Amino acid sequence: MAGWGDDPVMAEVQSMLADGWVPSKVRDERDATGTAFDVVTLEKEGATREFRSDHLAFHRYVEGLMEDFGLSYS
Repeated sequence: MAGWGDDPVMAEVQSMLADGWVPSKVRDERDATGTAFDVVTLEKEGATREFRSDHLAFHRYVEGLMEDFGLSYS
């Protein structure tokens, strides 16, 4: 998992949430090397966007999103 520094994926998710997008699904996945990723799906007006990051700050942020929006890993 990547460190605590800036995560451009998290910044984009935060920007989209400020623009009215809503998280609809969260899942975790691993790649072939075993690296863990959080994957968040955002929705707005029928459109969806998916964001994936292995950054530790993103993982902590996703935990907060799950709490705030009543989501759990699917």
